[in-house]
Amino acid sequence: MHNISIIPIGSGSTGNCFYAETGKHAFLIDMGIGYRRVKEALARHQKSLDNIDAIFVTHGHYDHVKAASAIANHVTCKLYTNESALYPLRNAKCEKVILEKDEPYVLAEDFTVKMFGVPHDYAYTCGFSFTSNDAKLSYVTDCGKMNKKIYNEIKGSDVVIIEANHDVEMLKSGPYPLQLQKRILSAHGHLSNDDCAQTILKLKEDGCSKFLLAHLSKHNNTPQLALQTVRSLLNDDTIFLYACPEAGDDLLEF
Repeated sequence: MHNISIIPIGSGSTGNCFYAETGKHAFLIDMGIGYRRVKEALARHQKSLDNIDAIFVTHGHYDHVKAASAIANHVTCKLYTNESALYPLRNAKCEKVILEKDEPYVLAEDFTVKMFGVPHDYAYTCGFSFTSNDAKLSYVTDCGKMNKKIYNEIKGSDVVIIEANHDVEMLKSGPYPLQLQKRILSAHGHLSNDDCAQTILKLKEDGCSKFLLAHLSKHNNTPQLALQTVRSLLNDDTIFLYACPEAGDDLLEF
């Protein structure tokens, strides 16, 4: 019996939305992908927005909230986020719940979420860890720098969705202006492939073995390069790695 299922519907600067199940509970992370595409991706696997228990939003950047109004019109569940994301979510017509940072929130007897801060150039950007019985799923993207506090929140997860945004050399030689390059490379920007690989190596040593590489840049990365960078450092074919596509509907079951 699978404890965790994930559909990476969209991941990257054009839009982000993940469908996930931990145990018997289904939810969305972010709403940066249009309602129709979300509906079609779920329907391919006989799943529906009608059956989700919650929506979680990491922060208010456009690529994470642009479809909030459309999706909110088709759900009856609550939306969970932090206070800084309320304004960009103001037109989402569903009940909103403000989560306290670093405090476990029990949504059901066997379903708990914990929200924690990550460094990014939005007022307050967060990651999440979800636990249901013995299954734990963690989500960290839009993170300029991994730190001990974030690491301690995600270690021990069965599955980790983690950012591998860019290859540093591709970014520096690519089309982005210098100021944007500096923003991405800063401690409040995005994790590089190398940053991601180093974090995964450490998580592996703590027993994690399944990773989804997320928020890959369309111009400064490729799925093949992200996977190659991580695999070359791990040197371990038993570790599950998956590069999340810009638009997808694969069902991953663990």
